[in-house]
Amino acid sequence: MVTQAEIAKKLGVSRQLVTFALAGYPHVAEESRIRILKTATEMGYRPNPHARALKKKRTGILGLWIPDQISTHYSHVSRELSHLVKEAGQELIISEIVSGDAKQLISNLSVDGIFVVDASKEIQRELAAVVAKSVPVVSIGAHSALKIDSVLVDLKTGTMEAMAHLISSGYRRIAHATFVKRSEPHENRRIEYTRAMREAGLKPEFFYYPLSGGQRSIARQMIQDYIRNHGVPEAIFCHSDDVTLGIYRGLCDMGIRVPEQVALVGCDGIQDTEYLEVPLTTLVQPVVEMCSTAWRFLLHRMGDSTLPLQHALLTPSLAIRESSRRVAP
Repeated sequence: MVTQAEIAKKLGVSRQLVTFALAGYPHVAEESRIRILKTATEMGYRPNPHARALKKKRTGILGLWIPDQISTHYSHVSRELSHLVKEAGQELIISEIVSGDAKQLISNLSVDGIFVVDASKEIQRELAAVVAKSVPVVSIGAHSALKIDSVLVDLKTGTMEAMAHLISSGYRRIAHATFVKRSEPHENRRIEYTRAMREAGLKPEFFYYPLSGGQRSIARQMIQDYIRNHGVPEAIFCHSDDVTLGIYRGLCDMGIRVPEQVALVGCDGIQDTEYLEVPLTTLVQPVVEMCSTAWRFLLHRMGDSTLPLQHALLTPSLAIRESSRRVAP
């Protein structure tokens, strides 16, 4: 079996540098990392996870907690983090978590660190207790966690930009498609939508759908029922791209044209939005940057638990496509 010491000897570098490079630590120069990984592969190096765990008192296992496994956006986040973790020779276990689950998950599964996506305030409080027990945690997504390392995506500013685009384009009856009721988690899009409408002197209008499996098919049917009862809005700003896709198909079923009769704007930036007869405008979350920053934060915290809190604020971008461009009469 090839050892790290043999790799270091062949390259004429320190054993510690080889260890850091193979573990994915961020302070290793990129040129050195590539050279070490290439040599390790050529020599047939295979890490021994059991020996590593015993030596470092670590399992080589990380946790990823997401609110649900319905969202295509969360699937994208899971893939990106899984890729980063596997590159470092570690494993990622993905769990769907709701309030009250944190303590049970920690007690049932030993992990070296945790990524948690879009955690509610209740879950953040539970995680603060977990952090006190020296399990590194990084919070990711649309909600800040002041007592935990966090990578925040500023969907408030993003929603303001999306609404400014719709209002400046001349749309007045703009509905918000959401599962979020007042004072619930994930309400930042709802709050900023409501603020933008009122500041423009317009009346907020909500199209509610349940958060459940088969999100696209549910939205497809429910938007048709909504329009039969309430008429056709001029535009719809959607909480997620999955729901935007369902609404788009539901409108097509009714012969309602996008954007001639209804403009659509989604949120997340999933690939599917680009591959329609009418590509969808969407608020694109910076998933790759978000995940790489979270991974770097977790590595830093695992290396030194005494570091000051790490926080990053990332901004989504509005991809304006045909679905929301005003069509001249």
